[in-house]
Amino acid sequence: MRIALAEMRRRKARWATIVGAVAFIVFLVLVLAALADGLYIGSTGALRTGDSDALVYSIDGRRSLVRSELPVSELSVVAGIDGVADTGGLGVLLATAATDGDSFDIAVIGHLPGHVGEPGSLVDGRRPEAGEPFVGLADVSLKTEGIGIGDLVVLTGSAQPVEVIGFVEDSQFLLADTLWVPLTTWEALRFEVRPETIGLGSVVQAFPILVEDGATVAEVAAAVDEAFGTTETVTTDAAILSLPGVEQQASTFTAIIGVSFLVVGVVIALFFALITLEKRGQFAILKAIGSSNPLLLAGVLVQALIATVAGYLVGFILSRLLALVLPAAVPVEFLPSTAASLFLATIVMGAVGAVFSFRRIIRIDPASALGGEA
Repeated sequence: MRIALAEMRRRKARWATIVGAVAFIVFLVLVLAALADGLYIGSTGALRTGDSDALVYSIDGRRSLVRSELPVSELSVVAGIDGVADTGGLGVLLATAATDGDSFDIAVIGHLPGHVGEPGSLVDGRRPEAGEPFVGLADVSLKTEGIGIGDLVVLTGSAQPVEVIGFVEDSQFLLADTLWVPLTTWEALRFEVRPETIGLGSVVQAFPILVEDGATVAEVAAAVDEAFGTTETVTTDAAILSLPGVEQQASTFTAIIGVSFLVVGVVIALFFALITLEKRGQFAILKAIGSSNPLLLAGVLVQALIATVAGYLVGFILSRLLALVLPAAVPVEFLPSTAASLFLATIVMGAVGAVFSFRRIIRIDPASALGGEA
């Protein structure tokens, strides 16, 4: 073990090479993972933070908050179904808004204040009261547009401003900044901005539901769909994966990250294969003077783990430095849980890569150190 550590100290340049290679791959993986997490969080917050167990869509809406249409009058029917603890309504209006002359894209989401489906994380201000018109909660991302509590937001095509009375976090919808308003306000804004929807009457896109303790989501979903015959009720997780691009993005980034970790293992394996060939004579001498195979293998494994950990730390630091200079518009989220998972994966792949050299070391004959045949 001491010999393995002494070798690393003596031949720093060689080990710096493998550390640099691992660091570069880890840096790329961490940035890709941060981008994947950022895209997922920025696309799904509106559904993830609503505390719902399932969402009810119209069957022809194909699990889309844009295409689905459900009469508001059916909300009371859903609330009366056995197993439903609470229900709310969600409506989405994609629009352009302005405040103090600056325009930006926004998703106006209608909800029932005090019911399941409303944004969960209030960080400043207050929530709308029942029946309070033309007030809303803004996602904290809208602060980058200069919006603060008390500001008025006007949608393009609407003459009625909405006053921001509070801020919520992690409530974006498909990477769009959100403004959460009561359903009555949302409907009034929708009729103004999209006058072609007036003929549809009072509709929402989905009913989020909370299931009672002791009831299962599957049973309640089946009961809701049986009661209406024209609805499709799915779990919130399934609804999230049905959002445009979410599942495809996740699978793509997972595949890229997985391949990158395979590269880490291959790099470590090739490096130690070359080291083993070069040090064949040294291993033979060590065996000849009494070093056992387990001791030699432990030394190689320790070297691999040290190089892998050092490479990860360098890559981690570089990724955090990059995060400091990235513009706010880039949707990256460096999550501690993701970093920890990737650290463990890096260690495992480093160890696996080193294991491939074990067979060569075990087969080295100590007699070769005395001039005999290996």
